[in-house]
Amino acid sequence: MVRAGLGYLAAADAAQLPVVTQAEVLRELEQHDAMATAARAGMLAAFTAGQGHAGDGDYSAVSWLIHRTDITRGAAVGHSAWAKRVATHPRVIAALAAGQVSESVGRLICLWTDKLPLEYRDAADEQLLAAFAGGLGLADLAGLFAEMYVRARGDLPDQDPGREFTDREVKLATTLGGAGVLHGDLTAECAAAVAAVLDALSAPAGAEDDRTKGQRYHDALAEAMRRLTASGLLPEGPGSR
Repeated sequence: MVRAGLGYLAAADAAQLPVVTQAEVLRELEQHDAMATAARAGMLAAFTAGQGHAGDGDYSAVSWLIHRTDITRGAAVGHSAWAKRVATHPRVIAALAAGQVSESVGRLICLWTDKLPLEYRDAADEQLLAAFAGGLGLADLAGLFAEMYVRARGDLPDQDPGREFTDREVKLATTLGGAGVLHGDLTAECAAAVAAVLDALSAPAGAEDDRTKGQRYHDALAEAMRRLTASGLLPEGPGSR
């Protein structure tokens, strides 16, 4: 039934449909993708736990996906990552299954809360999902996570209070060709904010996106700077608010 419906949509002349119908279909497809991600994650988690790939002579579930379902390694790794989240992020998987959050936003929430100590992750997932369902945008969601990160670190023993703030530093050196080398020591709050922005802007652009994580972070930084420059929020000179 699902394949029949998708086949109908793929064959339809979308240009002949009213805009309101196009919009409805696009929303429904995002929900379908989220639910498909949850279904695949649960199935692949069970398949991996049962060593199902071994029956076909493959050494891992990722290898099996590449050879038996004809997808790229990047896509297979992405599917495997979701399978692992079945155990570590059950609330996000449930939200995907209910079509309450998109695959991309669910993935972002998981990447964020993975940075927290284990005992905080489930509650953080719940809070971020609730905030998103309540209408909070990604920028505000990133800010909320940054607060969570700082609070979680505040519960850890600090052997040298104040040192992190004193030692904060960022250096940018440029070469003759204009390329740069960036190095920094960030406070916990700054690191959480930077990580939230980079994670939000560095998602793979599809199954064929073969950029490394470092390359995607670089491109995310460039995009964040472009957006900030275009926002008109930069001060015009020294002393400006």
